[in-house]
Amino acid sequence: MTKGRWLDVSAAPRNGSPILLWIQDHEAPPDFPVTVGFWETNTVFEIGVWRVFSADGSSTYFDQNVRGWMPLPRVPKSRSERFMSFDKALRSCGS
Repeated sequence: MTKGRWLDVSAAPRNGSPILLWIQDHEAPPDFPVTVGFWETNTVFEIGVWRVFSADGSSTYFDQNVRGWMPLPRVPKSRSERFMSFDKALRSCGS
């Protein structure tokens, strides 16, 4: 998997795992175009949708509304690991 690049929705996990989604819908624009969402299957209609949360609750989108996806970033576990991540981010900004 290419780190830091948007991936095609066809390769996104469809097991309920949360991921970053880039949503684009001109008819019903999302509150946040890049948001966390997950795949869920409606057992009554037997269709799958991407569920995302917004200021008004939640919305669902189909594959054609997803411009890309990325795995969630890994959260550093130890204090030294968090400091090293912060230090690396500062150096990459030129500070």
